Amino acid sequence: MKVLVIGATGATGKYALPKLLAAGHDVTAFVRNPDALPVKDARIATVKGDVRDGAALAAAVKGHDAVLAMFGPRSLRRDDLQEVFMRNLVAAMEQHGVKKLVNLSAWGASETRPYISWVFLPFRMTLLKAVFDDKERGEKILLASKIDYVNVSPGRLTDGPEKGAVRVAADGKGVPNAISRADLATWMIAQLGSDAWARKSPIIGA
Repeated sequence: MKVLVIGATGATGKYALPKLLAAGHDVTAFVRNPDALPVKDARIATVKGDVRDGAALAAAVKGHDAVLAMFGPRSLRRDDLQEVFMRNLVAAMEQHGVKKLVNLSAWGASETRPYISWVFLPFRMTLLKAVFDDKERGEKILLASKIDYVNVSPGRLTDGPEKGAVRVAADGKGVPNAISRADLATWMIAQLGSDAWARKSPIIGA
């Protein structure tokens, strides 16, 4: 499968890139700075661009079978980055007929907001409010699209070891409130070839 990775230079991207290669996928990384890629491998093609540039993103999407988006916020301040990114990505995928998107969301955004922990709720509504509000505006566009998305919604992310025992639930019941980025990357990649959570926002933890 030809997979375009957005957010390849991020904290989860560094785990995803080698796993994608190991699974036999053809990988293209859409990045602002190719030199910042955490994994150096001749098998990873790079396309330089910014997610705010709709034309550049559309050109990168063309010819791929799927998109793996691990694009997170750049600060906690009020912004429209996630909203603009998702608007551009949905438009690009619809323009070029790319149907599959595995997107990194967060437990407490969009469809998973009703299942947020009472412990985390004060942070969601204060310190992280701008980030979550921006993400929700973007995901409103995604959820209204015809894209075959999986909107993956983990809790707190860690750099701990991969456990390999990810728990998943639409309502978060029985799901740990944290997951390692390695486990997250493995599970997200597995969704590229699965319809089990198509057009849903699964809450995951390990």
